[in-house]
Amino acid sequence: MAAIASGAIPPETIPLELGDIQGMALRAYRFPFGLHHFLKIGDAGVARAWLTRVAAQVTSVEAIDHDPERATNVCLSWQGMAALGMPRESLQSFPEAFRQGMAARAKAGKLGDNGDSAPDHWDNPLGSQDIHVLVSLSAASAEILAEADRDLREGLRGAGSPVIIHTEAAALLPGPDGELQPVEHFGYRDGISQPSIEGSGLPFIPGQGAVESDGSWRPLRAGEFVLGYPDEFNRVARTPSPAQLARNGTFLVLRKLHQHVARFRTFLLDRAADHPARERLAAKMMGRWRGGAPVAISPDRDDPALADDASRNNDFTYAGDRKGRACPLGAHIRRMNPRAGLTGPAADDVNRHRVLRQGLPYGTRLPSDTTADDGLPRGAIIILINADIANQFEFVQRVWMNDGNFALLSGEKDPLIGNNDGTGSFKIPHDGRIETIKAMRNFVSTRGGEYFFMPGIQALRHLP
Repeated sequence: MAAIASGAIPPETIPLELGDIQGMALRAYRFPFGLHHFLKIGDAGVARAWLTRVAAQVTSVEAIDHDPERATNVCLSWQGMAALGMPRESLQSFPEAFRQGMAARAKAGKLGDNGDSAPDHWDNPLGSQDIHVLVSLSAASAEILAEADRDLREGLRGAGSPVIIHTEAAALLPGPDGELQPVEHFGYRDGISQPSIEGSGLPFIPGQGAVESDGSWRPLRAGEFVLGYPDEFNRVARTPSPAQLARNGTFLVLRKLHQHVARFRTFLLDRAADHPARERLAAKMMGRWRGGAPVAISPDRDDPALADDASRNNDFTYAGDRKGRACPLGAHIRRMNPRAGLTGPAADDVNRHRVLRQGLPYGTRLPSDTTADDGLPRGAIIILINADIANQFEFVQRVWMNDGNFALLSGEKDPLIGNNDGTGSFKIPHDGRIETIKAMRNFVSTRGGEYFFMPGIQALRHLP
């Protein structure tokens, strides 16, 4: 890859080194089964030797495109790089948000993780200083995942090797017939919208990239997701040193989110008179019907054909719906990607706050005929890829999700995943009136997470 000085304006698109970039950096995995192992480093020398060996097993973007049955991805926390004995100069060259870690940033008010979502309530050891390495295993079946897990553990045998201190398992949920379904615990179809990224090797899909002022679409710049490439301002951001460490790397945010399914179902029952009204309320809160059709295009009914059509199910901008009559201004997917729906200064840098999201549910499904909480853990393990944690993930969390004044609304946080405390509201415009749903509760609570650096594969082999 040709070197580009920080801040330079590139004359043309730089081809991405897809064989060196880890698969998760540019592909939203849809493997049905996953394991996330959190490791602690003991002996730095042994850990370095292990990382060199495991780098040969790490799955690149190029490899993912050949449809493997399993994938391995490896990344490091800042504490992990310190435990490896990396030079202080290199450690201090990383952004402040990454150096501090997710728990510290949450306590500093950067995420909106307070109350039931505060780090004091996180599952041990998530958020601790002991998490040094994340190894994510993904597989097409439970049997293949078990094989990948055995291979990993075999490679970790020996004195001084990194030790697995915690594991999070995740998998698609089975439907009534036992077939795995791409839905999350609230019943919404998942994985519909992902950013189209310039040079990623995937075909461009309208509605999944950056929206221009004239309503046209284009892919997002690769530098929003991978270090060393031009971003949405046509600039190459300052990267950690040395250069070979940052090359083709990115930052991975892992979140464990508990879903209060019984609470959500009770809320819908209390606020809507019948099943059609409940489904409509659920759709307006999400911005999509549970089957996946966007309310921006189909505001009054679900449309399975629209939901299944990848060329149409994201092709909307909100530009013609500035008052939110089709899709409420505070709906979840509208907040997560406002597209052309914002006005004023906030509209100028919407494309600079995008993230690549992927995830799988954890825990068993709450039976569909109950509104009683069985007390079991269930939710989603979410992975978010971004080149700038503070400007992308943290901005989305703090402003788009948890700022009650988002889009000039008053007292509204994200109705599905915002940290609502019972005092906020959610507004649904109708012709001539606004329906206000009061006393919004939190339906999702943070149960842990961390910030990781995902090096390019060559960098993982030769850490400084």
